[in-house]
Amino acid sequence: MKSIGKEPSQEQMTSLLDHYQKGRVTEAEKLAISITQEFAEHPFGWKVLGSILNQTGRNSEALDANQRVVALSAADAEAHSNLGNTFKELGRLTDAEACFVRAIELRPTFAEAHYNLGNTLQELGRLEEALVTFKKALALKPDLAEAHYNLGNTLKELGRLDEAAASYNQAIALKPGHAEDHYNLGITLKE
Repeated sequence: MKSIGKEPSQEQMTSLLDHYQKGRVTEAEKLAISITQEFAEHPFGWKVLGSILNQTGRNSEALDANQRVVALSAADAEAHSNLGNTFKELGRLTDAEACFVRAIELRPTFAEAHYNLGNTLQELGRLEEALVTFKKALALKPDLAEAHYNLGNTLKELGRLDEAAASYNQAIALKPGHAEDHYNLGITLKE
């Protein structure tokens, strides 16, 4: 039964978040579905459901859930970023770009949205824009190892090998066990 205009109890939201954060995906998905059925106009259940569906590779289903969150909570930067990630996974890069830009407009200090926008711009072949965006993400969150790595990839593609090597070294310092960082550093140094 739908409870339009109402919201899930604190207990329901806490339980859903607990299942989700502890990796109990099946339980979290069941509870998220239950919450979205009962409280169709409340974004919380949709947001968690969209994340679960993305994580389990069901991006078409996640698209519906994430679009619902944005419709219900248009000022939620994280919702726009999540929708952008879904569009990116579906290969809809222009739509992804628009979502990340909107997330950044809503929360200019959202480092992960800057990082995701950089990845999207890189895939679109707009390397100079990606470079600026990765640098902005790192200015906001210097310990974002993935941004150092992808900045290195972008610099490498632009032929700026010394700067690329420095970025890979920074990524390695932050995440020593990430083999791709070491591999790309080696290739860059060889070049």
